[in-house]
Amino acid sequence: MNGQFKDKKIIANNDVVIIYISIIDKRMKFKICLGFVLFMLIVQNIKCQPYFYSQSLQNLYYSLPASCRLDTPVAEMVIECSGIFSNGVVPIVYSWDNHDMLTHIGYRFLPDSAMRQVFNPAIVRFLEREFLSLLAVDNLQQKLSINNSNGMLIALNGNTPQTSFYRSRTGLPYLLQRVTGMDIMYEEGRNYRVTINCGDNQTITFQFVADAELVFDMDKKERDERIAAQLSNHKARTIDLPAYLSACSDSTMQVHNDSAFVRKGGMFIIPQINSDLYYLKNDSVLNLAFGINWIAETFSNVMLAPAAHNYAIEVTHRAYGGNVFRYDVNSRDFFDYFSGDYERFFGIEEIDRDVLTGTLILADKNVGNIHLGFVTISAVDLLYGGVMKITLNTNIPQHNIETLFGRKRETSNEYQYNVNIE
Repeated sequence: MNGQFKDKKIIANNDVVIIYISIIDKRMKFKICLGFVLFMLIVQNIKCQPYFYSQSLQNLYYSLPASCRLDTPVAEMVIECSGIFSNGVVPIVYSWDNHDMLTHIGYRFLPDSAMRQVFNPAIVRFLEREFLSLLAVDNLQQKLSINNSNGMLIALNGNTPQTSFYRSRTGLPYLLQRVTGMDIMYEEGRNYRVTINCGDNQTITFQFVADAELVFDMDKKERDERIAAQLSNHKARTIDLPAYLSACSDSTMQVHNDSAFVRKGGMFIIPQINSDLYYLKNDSVLNLAFGINWIAETFSNVMLAPAAHNYAIEVTHRAYGGNVFRYDVNSRDFFDYFSGDYERFFGIEEIDRDVLTGTLILADKNVGNIHLGFVTISAVDLLYGGVMKITLNTNIPQHNIETLFGRKRETSNEYQYNVNIE
């Protein structure tokens, strides 16, 4: 050992690096101590930086005064922030997901929790983010210009407000502290019209298209990557599986064939892709069809309703720019992730000997987007809880979907069709 470090002691052990210094060379001791302090400051600074799913959310975060930037991951927290505009306090809501990724920042303009639960959470978050941006971004004129180019209109009492309205103490900040109610209209699944009622009979109205990039403030690449990160690790909110497929006594059942019934659901563009559920009568009780003699009906029921088996799913996730993510999830977690904000539709494409294939549509209720899954499973795996394969294409605008159909097979009850992405 070099004699320079013959007499040494440990000055720090931070679980990352152990630093030794010589008690002989005081100058070296000073340099190492100084380096260690700088290193710890860098590490601490890195630890305090939140992670973001989108560039725009990161930009909004850093547009806030440093004292208003919450960096501790919590499910949801509201802080009172001063310094965004003079003599005013802004209630800012922060939300993180289970991966400690910051998913939302906004102005909490609906203080009553019961009121917030009435409205569409995605649209409430959109408005919270928009209000905070209007108050906090450096270049307000640029922000308003971007809104205009995105087809978003904002009106005060039915008229276009002056630019000074957004930052004036008697303008937007004043009205946001006096919100009394809100009305959301989703017009023909294409446009939103949101009217926010404030004190003194004043209203703020937003009109905007139901576009995923606008509503979620993320481009397709960011949204695809967010789904891959969250879905691959998602855990269902309930761990209980039904012992059997659920029963139904709905009087609106229609006859499917000699011994089966169907409860008609909705359809996605064409009748063959739908949310129909199939039932068998047993002792005057209708149970969802499940079994080898009802393989097609079983396949549809498993994709649309809680199933007795928790299937292993091998996901091939085709994302923006040719990126492909591969991960394994189970069916309970998969379908739980796509619950709430989604309508689910399914259509059988082909049953070829032992292999079943179908098309799964997960349609976002908030915007005109779908996630498209091509499903493959063997009959044995379907009946006994084996492996299912899904090729998943995410965040596809519905106007980019072209559905082509072949003829109905003359020798069976099956339909063949393809769903192409333009």
